[in-house]
Amino acid sequence: MTIPANLEDLIINVLIRLGAAALVVLLGWWLARQCRKGVKLASERAKLTLSMVNLLTFATYYGILVLTVLLGLSVLGFPLTSMVAISGAVVVTVGIALKETLADLAAAIIFYLFQPFKVGDTIESAGVIGKVLEIQLFFTVIQTASNRVVTLPNSRLQFNGITNYSTLDVLRADVPVVIRYSDDLEKARRLLEEMLLADESVIKQPAPVVTVQDLGANGVTLMASAFLAFKDFWDFSPRLREQIKQRFEVEGISIPPLQQDVRLIQAES
Repeated sequence: MTIPANLEDLIINVLIRLGAAALVVLLGWWLARQCRKGVKLASERAKLTLSMVNLLTFATYYGILVLTVLLGLSVLGFPLTSMVAISGAVVVTVGIALKETLADLAAAIIFYLFQPFKVGDTIESAGVIGKVLEIQLFFTVIQTASNRVVTLPNSRLQFNGITNYSTLDVLRADVPVVIRYSDDLEKARRLLEEMLLADESVIKQPAPVVTVQDLGANGVTLMASAFLAFKDFWDFSPRLREQIKQRFEVEGISIPPLQQDVRLIQAES
């Protein structure tokens, strides 16, 4: 039985397309594996966290595979434009469903690109102060001074803003002190300056200063300000407050308690 020439050409064309598509898929699979290895090595050299390394290798590997499959289907005769349109619709649908999750992922990428903070830094954001343990794909893990581990969404950090205490290694501590109006202002200022200069952790240049911060209802607020190294910053304020309490008691300067005057007015009958 003889095969019609047009059918024979069709079979040969289909076989050629299948072979070409298989070759494209094999080459794409090989390329995806090689690129995954390269991205993993580059990410590890850049000292990225494990979660970010996994994200980059995953996105690289399966991104190339998806493009390879689309190209293979195009070789077989499927319309590439329609496949791209369907893929785009799927991506948009998934993006809408995972809007908040994608916002966390985008924030993580921004953190790695612009580095407002890094692992090991002490930061403050969303009412939390602590050391950054890990920047994950969707969350940042922070260890607080009370040894609690707090996990915050990356987008929440980005929205609330980030204060990085570790960037410059020198911080200024401001300790407010309230005295009565009847107390000697200059004496209180001199005592505070002496305590600041006597503290070994205080950086002498720029010199510490004591200024009048406010004239409030309870008394005069003085602000004792001094620059310290990052490692000394956190213990300084509690230690200085204790010294102020003891020294002011000896020198006869009082720290007024919070008070409120209440007046009762009797209505005329």
